[in-house]
Amino acid sequence: MSNRRLFAAVRDLDPPGGGAERSLAALLNGLAVAGPTLETAPEYTPMAAAAESPTHPAWSVHAFASHDRGDPIGLLEPEVHLTTTDLAIEGLWSKVAWGLRERKGERRRRKWAHDRHIARRTPQFASRVGSWLDGLEHTDGIGLTQLEWAPGAAKAFRARNMPYVMFVRDDTVFRLEERFRPVMEEAALVCAAGEGLLDDIRSRFAIRRGHSVPLPIDFGGRFGSMDEVNALRASEQARRGEGPPPVIGIMVVTPEKGLRMYHRLLPRLHERWPDAEVHIAGGSVYPQELARHPNARVLGHVDAATFFAQIDVHLILFETTGSWGRVIGEAGLFGVPSVTSDVGSQREALGEGGVMVPDGHDADAVIDALRAVYEGREHYGRLAREHTRMVDHRRSVAAFRSGLEALLEDR
Repeated sequence: MSNRRLFAAVRDLDPPGGGAERSLAALLNGLAVAGPTLETAPEYTPMAAAAESPTHPAWSVHAFASHDRGDPIGLLEPEVHLTTTDLAIEGLWSKVAWGLRERKGERRRRKWAHDRHIARRTPQFASRVGSWLDGLEHTDGIGLTQLEWAPGAAKAFRARNMPYVMFVRDDTVFRLEERFRPVMEEAALVCAAGEGLLDDIRSRFAIRRGHSVPLPIDFGGRFGSMDEVNALRASEQARRGEGPPPVIGIMVVTPEKGLRMYHRLLPRLHERWPDAEVHIAGGSVYPQELARHPNARVLGHVDAATFFAQIDVHLILFETTGSWGRVIGEAGLFGVPSVTSDVGSQREALGEGGVMVPDGHDADAVIDALRAVYEGREHYGRLAREHTRMVDHRRSVAAFRSGLEALLEDR
């Protein structure tokens, strides 16, 4: 039997809690069939066929996650064997942490409550993961985990002498550094969403081995075909009529993704560029907080394809390091350039498809960047679409496979 066996144990997977789960699903799907490493992969263009290059055999992939968010929505292919548990995602302390999330001066208590929640879930999840593994042939297999429930999964892997991969795509490990230190430093491999994030990780943790895997986007699975993308973009732009006002789009608003900065930015933007409208997607309380600004239009839950087809410039800012702006690639597919702040792996996510602001807290610098990108939106938009090759899920799968195959060779 091949020793290419991967056992992924995470809190959410299908249905997803967010972009991290969608990305992991794409990686697991790709690994479960024969394919190339990054070194043997062909050129990939989103939504276009590429020469098949099955230079490495398929892995046997098993996944384990909570069923608390509902039934699977079809993110995983049949080749990935999913088992679920009824362990609740939320608890008393996670609800306390959420309630404190945006109250001024409550950051320390919020971290404490979040840490308590993870401490409670760690032995519970470890027990569930352990029972799952013991029912499978896991000898010589490799574990994988990510995000909040990683300490529990890592505990189960270590108890069975299984090397494991820790996938990092946001700032969770930095916010609770000591809670995640054993998980990070005892992992056989830490995969990070980009070299910038990997550098941040190495500056804080003594990891054994690191590997960069750009956060993948299955463009075809998410948006259909390029003809559909182009038709939707043309239709939505035509509906705007002659001489429409500039539209800046913000897809994600949370305290970690620019909320306080947007409260400062929007009034200043209204002073300096009164014609510009800011369209904000999302149904949480955070976009609603921005609705009081006269240049803000809160759309609520909106189809991502329609949203990107309507806007001129995409904006995403960050309060913390450790993020890969997945939505930058999604906007780029529609020919929409982005403005973002220079943290983590954002430089890699953006490429030349927009403008990077060194300090995302400098409102005037952000506005200058928005105006420059708007004026050159056709040029930047072409570059943004070209850069989507960077995060085509097939390329990311190849990069992921490279890391795992190297881990196998060294065992």
